[in-house]
Amino acid sequence: MVVIVVEVVSGIGSGDNKSNDIQPPPPPQPPQQHAPLAVGKSSSSKVTVRLAEEEDCKEDIRRTCKDARNNFAILECLQNERRDLREVLNDKCNHFVWGYKMNLTQSGRIEELARDVCENELQQHSECMQSGSGSKIPGHTISCMTEQLDHIKDERCRQYLLRLAAIVFSDYRYIKSMVEDCRDDIDRLQCGRLRSGAVGQQQEGSQVNHSQGYTIECLTTQVHKLTPQCQKEILRLAELQSDDFHLDRPLFFACRDDREKFCENIRSGDGRVYRCLMKHKMDRRMSKECSDQLTRRQQLTVQDYKANRGLVRACRAAITKYQCRRHSADDSHQVKLSKILLCLEKAVRDGEVLDGSCREEMLEHRKQLMADHQLSPNLVSACNKELTENCARVGETGERTLHCLMKLARSRKTISEQCWMELEMVVKETDAGEDWRVDPVLHEACLSVVESACKDIRGGNARVMRCLMRHLSSPEMPDTCEAALLEIQYFISRDWKLDPQLHTACFNDASRLCHAKRDWADTTQNSNNPQRGAQVLPCLFRHAYHPKDTLRLDPVCLQEVQRVMHERAAYVELHPEIEMACMEPLARLCSHDTGPGEEMRCLQTNLESLEGECRSAVTNYTEAEAKDSKLNSQLTIHCSKAITQMCGGDSQSSGDDDTLMDCLIRHKNVEAMRPYKKCRAVIEDFQLVALKDYTFSPKFKEACQGDVATLCSKPKNKADVVECLSAAVREAVLKQTSHQVSRECRQQLRQQLIQRHENIKFDPALQKGCAKDISSFCASVTSGRGAVLECLRNHRAQLSSPCHGLIFVREQEELQDPGTDVVLMSACRQMRQLFCHDSDSDQLLYCLRDNKDQPNFNSNCRLVVVRRLVEQTTDARLDPQLLNSCRKDLGKFCSKHFDKLNTNATELNGVLTECLRKQLPSRKLSLSCRKKMLLITRSSALNYKMDPVLTQICSNDMKVLCADETESHMEECLKLALEQGRIKEEGCSIHLAHIIESQRADIHSDPLLNKACGIDDNKFCSNKEEGYHLACLMDVLDRNPQGLQAECRETLRKRREMYNTAMKLTNIASIGELVGHVSRSSERTYLLLVLASVVGIIFIGGLFCGRATKRYKILKNR
Repeated sequence: MVVIVVEVVSGIGSGDNKSNDIQPPPPPQPPQQHAPLAVGKSSSSKVTVRLAEEEDCKEDIRRTCKDARNNFAILECLQNERRDLREVLNDKCNHFVWGYKMNLTQSGRIEELARDVCENELQQHSECMQSGSGSKIPGHTISCMTEQLDHIKDERCRQYLLRLAAIVFSDYRYIKSMVEDCRDDIDRLQCGRLRSGAVGQQQEGSQVNHSQGYTIECLTTQVHKLTPQCQKEILRLAELQSDDFHLDRPLFFACRDDREKFCENIRSGDGRVYRCLMKHKMDRRMSKECSDQLTRRQQLTVQDYKANRGLVRACRAAITKYQCRRHSADDSHQVKLSKILLCLEKAVRDGEVLDGSCREEMLEHRKQLMADHQLSPNLVSACNKELTENCARVGETGERTLHCLMKLARSRKTISEQCWMELEMVVKETDAGEDWRVDPVLHEACLSVVESACKDIRGGNARVMRCLMRHLSSPEMPDTCEAALLEIQYFISRDWKLDPQLHTACFNDASRLCHAKRDWADTTQNSNNPQRGAQVLPCLFRHAYHPKDTLRLDPVCLQEVQRVMHERAAYVELHPEIEMACMEPLARLCSHDTGPGEEMRCLQTNLESLEGECRSAVTNYTEAEAKDSKLNSQLTIHCSKAITQMCGGDSQSSGDDDTLMDCLIRHKNVEAMRPYKKCRAVIEDFQLVALKDYTFSPKFKEACQGDVATLCSKPKNKADVVECLSAAVREAVLKQTSHQVSRECRQQLRQQLIQRHENIKFDPALQKGCAKDISSFCASVTSGRGAVLECLRNHRAQLSSPCHGLIFVREQEELQDPGTDVVLMSACRQMRQLFCHDSDSDQLLYCLRDNKDQPNFNSNCRLVVVRRLVEQTTDARLDPQLLNSCRKDLGKFCSKHFDKLNTNATELNGVLTECLRKQLPSRKLSLSCRKKMLLITRSSALNYKMDPVLTQICSNDMKVLCADETESHMEECLKLALEQGRIKEEGCSIHLAHIIESQRADIHSDPLLNKACGIDDNKFCSNKEEGYHLACLMDVLDRNPQGLQAECRETLRKRREMYNTAMKLTNIASIGELVGHVSRSSERTYLLLVLASVVGIIFIGGLFCGRATKRYKILKNR
């Protein structure tokens, strides 16, 4: 056998040979045909070859490698000079050098040289001496020792191996196993095709392409298309090349200039140059050739993590400890990067602490996957249509391609399910939600925000992502940052595990309550898998406020669930359970609502038109929003200052007696809220939404759900529930029966009535029933603060019947519980604190009435109180105190009118009060009723408007006779006119006569007389019973007129004359007066019916009695 012996020098350099700036040549042409060097011929001779002295090569070598002193140095020089040696060597020399290297690698001589240099290391790694069968295989020792580079301590051996490997790995034909395993793939993928035919056979030396690594490069770019045997060889080679970028010849030549530019001071070895170049891959100054080669290298790493020496070295211990190669064959070289990353991230999620260098390597690889979509071949294949049609303009580097696809998914445009799933898988593999630095687009867009708003927050564990989410709606948030952040969050929201803090806090609860899988790294793509966030997070949220303690979340988990829901509140797309169910309504109803929180508010506004799962999902979220105001993004954005100022920050939201929304509703009309108009609008928007279902008011629901089930059958919305319960309360008050509505429910109902009375928009029935009346009388009145309701009350007499009936019901609600009267409470807030701070709500109006004449009583409050008292006199149903005091008397003396309380939909205009007033002189009323009627009589004397009968039947006489009189003197003016015979309306005269008669019952019911004779009353009649004081004074007037004060004496005389006049009108002296009284009476039909009945009875009785007497007379005459 003829063996070519290589002269080897003992001094081994570093092997780090940097070349001048030379761009890679175009694809080379094959060398001229020459017979290959004889290999395998039988001969015992030994020939020593010196390349520098070879006749065909010495001139080219002297010109190119003049400083090289031996064959090894010459080979290294030629290796690093040009990728295509034909550019520096003539054809004969080119072929000779190729044959020399071929014999060197195939003969096994190169292995012998390695054994000489690395004798000690080989003894420690005996597996590299021979194959498992004991026969020597060319290249085995070099490959094996290269794999063990991390464990080789002899630097001389290490560098020598790297230099030998650079020669061996420069051409696939130098690697016998690759030639055998990849021959078919080379032909099929045309990775070795020349002008004369296919290559790959050693006997066709004339067709050899001597471009370093061309065939290997071609195979590596299509590694996913290779047969398993060839793929294994290619990936094994990639692993061996991972230590030094010199070993990857195409990359070495493509990136030589870029290495000088970006990594000049980086020493080769341990993958350091690779790592440096990767960091600058997206730099615009990097050449496209180098970027393409780095991408090819990254694609190999994606297929086999060992193709990256830095990751292997940094994470070897962790990969072994956490069994990240589990389920892979022991000799497999195809453990994908994604499997390793997911395994290591799972360890971190489980609380394990990884080495810092390993975490750094993981971060770098996650960045690379996010920066270039081409590193995810499954994604490229699945999303080919989307990439071509929608993301073709993003750029060749693909730095923004992933975000283009994310934007497409988020915008609800058509995207195939397979593409969506692969996109989701990339986000999971990169764990993009864990560290904002992973995503280069997000990093670039949000750097300014992070440096200003999150500068003190360390990266990792989603800390910066949380900070960015908190500032999502802040002014300093750029649109580009917001868009990139939401595109990432869109996918994070669909897998609860991608939020590290949520996963850590809720791992046990998710497994216990929601059947979530315990394996974080599980990559199951089943959309119905309950471990995915689209189902798990809503499940956790449903258990956040569960009534059963055993089904409630752990406090730590609850806090994290609330945090996540608060962060995502403004965006429907971050609530997959809503978005997936409501795709069609969102497109149909909410296409123009694109701002934060607007889509959710649109769905809530159109809740009645939603159906099925969408309606259920929106209803559930709105219920949760009512319990936790921070889920209302608009409230958070526009009301933060108002909350701090008026509700003590967040403290109110956690109290048992109040909620943040309740606080804001109470304060929305105060002066301090005026600067926050948008906040008030948000509050009222929520109130409108809450009207759609009483469950949207948590405290109301909790307090009243039993009452609703009992009293209100199938209510359509909260407005129906409020009306139903309010009617039940009114009926109980009217009939003086025990309340069917529980005390707790009545307290919450009161809050709902306040809201209903405050704004016409919160009273759908009144808004609909009074639409025309509002347009006619209150068109210029702004809604809110009870203004529209007050306007309608002021026009009561002019309202349509349906509207009048509704207004009367609202008056009953407010006068039965003045605490629900928004106008009264607003005008009398200070007076209530001053005079009535210890009064119950239902007694508030009476307290204010008793104090309204105090000197320091607010005039605005007095006006409102008087208006309410005037309204109260129009019907007993508006005066609970009158009903309580006079119920028996009404049934006894006014039963016919009393029965009308159950049938009349509007006021009886003082009929019951007038009926009771007529009984005052006879002293037949009960004590409590008598006191109440005397008070009413006195009040009407001070303000004629509190006598609705007088106002109605004496209106003409008022205008003619007393036009200039004040409210307090109107009645006195009319009484004087009656005495003087100037009253024209007979009905008015009769009513005035009854007033005068009723005032005789007690001196206190006649304000003028009480004022004139108060001193004399105390002097002469202090020991008299109530009701007899006036008679006492009249007796003093008769017996001792001079004993009285002049004013009192004169007033008593005038009153006596007035009483005489009244008696003439009220006492019937003749048949004519009787007929006149009957004809003028409003009950003349009833009186005539009674009279006719009496006459009829007498007539019938006469008939029977007449017959009997006639028979008796006949019998007597016999």
